[in-house]
Amino acid sequence: MVDDIIEALSARFGQGWAENTDANIRFALEAERLLADLDDAHMIGEPELDEHHITIQFWVDQPISDLMTADQVAFDIFARISIEVFYSERQFVEGAIVYAFVTGSARYGHSGSVVLAGPYAAEFSERFRQRLVGGPRYHA
Repeated sequence: MVDDIIEALSARFGQGWAENTDANIRFALEAERLLADLDDAHMIGEPELDEHHITIQFWVDQPISDLMTADQVAFDIFARISIEVFYSERQFVEGAIVYAFVTGSARYGHSGSVVLAGPYAAEFSERFRQRLVGGPRYHA
């Protein structure tokens, strides 16, 4: 769905809206500064820029008991880095929770992923994945 959002925003704001390398580098540097003092997670390394996709990884410092807690950690991050336009979707992968995002303004856009990692995020992701597939470890 993120690709559909980028396509729609590119149609509105101009081809290549989320593909300006200089703007993405500035965004990544600013994100690193803005995310240095989070309460419930801390950044692992530096933001990574691959093509036009920014990946920012975080180690979650507290247990994640439910979906609202996971989303609260992610949206504490997004509250600091999102611009005028913002869209996100979550995915539970092995060992992490990945929030793909698109943000920007009429001038430039940015797309990427916020990855919540560490044992707390991995354990919750596995629990939620079992819930989705009705695995033997999930008991409703």
